Amino acid sequence: MSKLFHAATAFAVTVALGISSAQAEDISSAEVALFLTVKTQPGQRDALVDLWDQHLKARAEEDTVNVDYIFALDMGDPATVHITEVYTTMAAFEANSQSPWFAAYMAEAGPLLAGEPGFAMASPYWVK
Repeated sequence: MSKLFHAATAFAVTVALGISSAQAEDISSAEVALFLTVKTQPGQRDALVDLWDQHLKARAEEDTVNVDYIFALDMGDPATVHITEVYTTMAAFEANSQSPWFAAYMAEAGPLLAGEPGFAMASPYWVK
């Protein structure tokens, strides 16, 4: 699933933002926000949270290019996680999403997921 996710991410960046590769280069120095809604297989959200704790929590705490990170458990759906991330640049996001440690996390997390995550990217207008 990680290769498919990475391919979908790269494609979504240009399509969802309605930009060409050249335009993407123009915004590469601006902050970028990522919004994910992740559905797990029934009863697997706690296992996904455990994997996140093992693989990603410390990286998120220490990462200087990932300036805001919210990992939230849906209050109405016990199979859903919401993730919001703000990166200093598009290049920083791309580097993290293509890193070996993220691929290792996705290899373990993939079987716990109920399909591809809902995904949106945006250019932050205001962040508190």
